[in-house]
Amino acid sequence: MTECCTTSVPLLKDIMIPIAGISADVPVRDVVGIFQQDQTLLALPVVDRDRFVGVINRKVLIFKHLGRPYTMDLYGRKPISVLLEECPLVMDAALDVNSALERLVSEDPALESDSFPVMEGDRCIGIASVAELMMSISRLQAGLLQTLRCLTARIREEVAIASRVQQDLLPFDTARFGAIDINAGMATSTEIGGDFYDYLQLDNGTVCIVMGDVSGHGVQAGMVTTAAKASLHTLIAAGITTPHRLLEGMNNAILATARRNLLMTCVIITVDQRRRTMTIANGGHTFPYVLHSSAPEPCRIEEVSGFPLGLEPDGTYTENTLPFEPGDRLFVYTDGIIEASDMGGNQYGLERLEAFLHAERHTPPQDLRQHLFDSLNRFTATGTYDDDVTFLTVHYTLDEDQP
Repeated sequence: MTECCTTSVPLLKDIMIPIAGISADVPVRDVVGIFQQDQTLLALPVVDRDRFVGVINRKVLIFKHLGRPYTMDLYGRKPISVLLEECPLVMDAALDVNSALERLVSEDPALESDSFPVMEGDRCIGIASVAELMMSISRLQAGLLQTLRCLTARIREEVAIASRVQQDLLPFDTARFGAIDINAGMATSTEIGGDFYDYLQLDNGTVCIVMGDVSGHGVQAGMVTTAAKASLHTLIAAGITTPHRLLEGMNNAILATARRNLLMTCVIITVDQRRRTMTIANGGHTFPYVLHSSAPEPCRIEEVSGFPLGLEPDGTYTENTLPFEPGDRLFVYTDGIIEASDMGGNQYGLERLEAFLHAERHTPPQDLRQHLFDSLNRFTATGTYDDDVTFLTVHYTLDEDQP
C-alpha cells in the first residue's frame, strides 16, 4: 500500500525573523546606520520601556521620509518615534500562514507592505517578511499537491483492488447447463460498477438466473453487489430456490448493508428444462424479453414487478410461471442499455432494443453480445456509457444444437 506523508501548516512564529526592538529614543541617524549594516533587515520594532509602540520600515524610512534633500539634516538627530507608522499591521505569532495571507490581502489589497511585526501578547518577538510568507505558502501548496498525488495513487490502488474483487465475484460470461446456453456481457461506466449478474444450477437441474442494478457506483455500490451475491448463495445453500423467496431474502441483506442509502433492482428467473417453463420474480428491474421460436417479435415480460431491494424490511414479491420451449431465448438486461445516449441526448430506448432483438433473433448467442455492443457504440458514437451496461441471454437450444 502506498505511504502518504502529512503536511502541517506553518505558523507565523515558524517563518519570522527574531529581532530585538530598538528604543523609541534612538536617533533617526542611528536607525539608518542599523539598516545600512544589515541589508536583509526589512523593519525594526520600536519599544518604549519594553512596551511595543510601533515599527519602522526600511523602505518607508529611506524612500519616504529621508528621500528628499536636507531631510537627514532635519530628522537625523530626532528620536525615531517621530517617524513611526500609525496603526501598523501586526499579527499574532500563533496565526497560520494561510490565515495571515488572508488578513494581509484584506487589509493591504495592493500588497504594498513587505513585512509586518509578529506579536506574542503585547510583545513583538520578530518581523515576518511578506516574501517569506508567500514562499511558505508556496511550499505548503507543493507539499499538499504531493500529498494529494499520494492519496490519489492510494485511492486508485484501492479502487483497482475493489474492481478486481468485484470482477472475481462474477461468473464466466458463457456457460452451458444441459440444453441451456448462457452468454453475458458487461461494460461498467466506472471502475467499480453497480450492475450484477449470476447464474447457477440448482439441485433439481433447474437453472437460476439473477441480474441486479444498484442505484449508484463506486465502493459502496460494490459492497451492495457483494452482499447480493453472498446472500443469494447463502439462501440457495439453505434450500431456498424459488425466485420470490430469494428476492425476499436478498432484500433484507441489502437493507442491512446499504441502510436505504442505495437500492438494487433485481430480477430472478429459474428455468426448468424438464417442465419447459421459466418462473420469474421482479424487484423493480427492467422487464426481460422472451423470444419464442414460434413468434417473430420479442415479448416483454411485464406480468410481475415489485419494489427494489433495500427499500423496506420483509418485503414480499410475487412470481409467475411461463412456457419456455426449446428454441426460445430469454434476454435480461439493465437500464444502461436503453438509457445510453447519443451526442444529441437521444436515448437508445426500448424501440431500438426491440428492433435489434427482432433483427438478431437467429444470431448465435456468442455473436449476439458483440453485435449489441457494436449497435450501442454506433449509436453513442463514443463507445462510452453514462451507466453500466449489462445483459444476459439464455438460449434453450434445440436438440440438434446440443453438443
